[in-house]
Amino acid sequence: MPKMGADPERIKAPKPVPAGWYELKLIGFRPKLSSKKDSVNFNPMFEIVNSKAEYNGSKVFETLNTKMDRQHVDFAHGFGFPLNPDASLPGDWVPDPSDAQNVEKMQYKGPLLGKIMKAELIVSIYQGNESNKIRQIECKIPGCNTKFPDIKHITNWIGKQAA
Repeated sequence: MPKMGADPERIKAPKPVPAGWYELKLIGFRPKLSSKKDSVNFNPMFEIVNSKAEYNGSKVFETLNTKMDRQHVDFAHGFGFPLNPDASLPGDWVPDPSDAQNVEKMQYKGPLLGKIMKAELIVSIYQGNESNKIRQIECKIPGCNTKFPDIKHITNWIGKQAA
C-alpha cells in the first residue's frame, strides 16, 4: 500500500527573498471575503521574474482589500494601467455561473494578468512565519504626476510593520 502523507520538503514554509526591488509577474487572484464579511481581499499572487536564478519563480502574495482604495491606484499604475473611470481595476470579474454571488469563485479576466511590475519587497513576520510583503510599487505611467495631479503614490504600504 502506498504511504499516505506529504512530501516533507513541500510542507516547509517557503523562504522569502531578501528585502529589495524585484520584478513581479501577476499570475492570478484568489478573492476572499474579509473576516468581517464587509469587503473583499483580492489576494493577488505574483512570481518573481528577471532576477537571480535562485529567486526567479519565488511566489509573493499580497492582500489588496476593496477598502484599500489608494493602493488600487498604485497596483494598476505599477503595471502601466490607469484605474477604470469607476475606480475599479482594469478588467472584469467573471462570476461562476453556478454560484454567481460567491465572490470567492469569481475569476479575474483582464489586462493585468501576466504583466510585470517593479516593487520593493520587505521580509515580514506574522505568527512566527516569514514572508515577503510589498512596501511600495514603482509607477509605470509616464507623466503620472501631470496626468493624475491628485494622486500621490504610497511609499510604505506596510506602515509600522516595516523591517
